[in-house]
Amino acid sequence: MDGKGRNSKMESFIYDSPTFRNFLKEHDHEGAEVKFLESIIKEGMNVIDIGANIGITTVAIANKIGKGGRVFSFEPAPEYFDTLTKNISSNGLENVEVYEQAVTHQVGRVDFYQKGLSSGIVFEEGVKRFEVSTTTLDRFLSGEKIERIDLINMDCEGSELLVLKGAKETLRKNKVKIFCEIHHDFLKQLGQSVGDIVEYLQKLAFKVQSVSLDDLRMGNDFKNCEYIYAHQ
Repeated sequence: MDGKGRNSKMESFIYDSPTFRNFLKEHDHEGAEVKFLESIIKEGMNVIDIGANIGITTVAIANKIGKGGRVFSFEPAPEYFDTLTKNISSNGLENVEVYEQAVTHQVGRVDFYQKGLSSGIVFEEGVKRFEVSTTTLDRFLSGEKIERIDLINMDCEGSELLVLKGAKETLRKNKVKIFCEIHHDFLKQLGQSVGDIVEYLQKLAFKVQSVSLDDLRMGNDFKNCEYIYAHQ
């Protein structure tokens, strides 16, 4: 359930290098994601990164939270997972744990479809299909005995609401921030909408705002939003 790196063929990178900084300047999507995340992250946070792809947001988050924080990074597509682990290693990060799983509303297995430089559960004819292991955030955190999560970053290619439904107890127990890319077309194919996501979070006492990548302005234009930011 990922899409990071969709606008480029970048694979290996060093976070503090001029090459990577230039990449972020030249690629609005990735650059805006990292800029917004870095604006809401504080040192020592525990963070979930869902749909980590090759690790751009995982590495950025890990650098920002420092040694006192932890990142739990999920990427189910094998080729992205391999690149993700290499980028974590080459950046010398010891505060990241990676999981070759998809996060959704149930534990089991599900078909995934790889479309270009992204993958997810939404069916598409003529693309690569493979089966992946799934978990829920509630089950994962309980099983790993992780008591506190401060931020959930999500790029789930249409599975946004399913991920949140599998995290109901997590969202109730933690004063957590959520930064979530919205894939309107994929949601529609699953019979859902951004309105369903907003309503679900509001019922759990979250304040939800839309985020524009153009200027990172927050507002209430959910119909056309690229991201939502939710907090309590």
